[in-house]
Amino acid sequence: MTLLVFLVLGSSFNSERCVSGQTDQTTTSLQVAESALDQAFSSVLNAEKAGGNVTQLLAELNTAGEIVAEAENAYHSGNTAIVTSLANNASQIANQVNDESLNLRNVSLVDSQNSLWLTLIFSVIGAVVFGLSLLFVWRRFKSVFTKKLLGTKPEVVDNST
Repeated sequence: MTLLVFLVLGSSFNSERCVSGQTDQTTTSLQVAESALDQAFSSVLNAEKAGGNVTQLLAELNTAGEIVAEAENAYHSGNTAIVTSLANNASQIANQVNDESLNLRNVSLVDSQNSLWLTLIFSVIGAVVFGLSLLFVWRRFKSVFTKKLLGTKPEVVDNST
């Protein structure tokens, strides 16, 4: 009889350790998902600052946030069976958003740098063309004016009267 009591108590302690281990795993998976979501948000913000179109990334980030919120609600309601799968799904989406936003940021930075160089080059070319056209017009005007001036006949004025 005492052996049966020890076996029942031992199995209850063992099940508490399993529940505790499972709770630690779910808590860890939730923390990983929240961390991935924070990192993805920062990456999307940096991509937006670089000039990228982050509309699609924000939609995916919003989806990941909703899944994390659903996982937290399930955790707090005691439904730990689905918490890990929801948290892993949210982490996967957040990591994908993070990767895409890093690529978008790099592409946006390269595009803005190319745009800056093109603007500088066309500005310099435009200034040179404008300066040369002004020089051409001035020389043409000077030539026409000089010919006109040389073609005039001087009038003789009599100062004796």
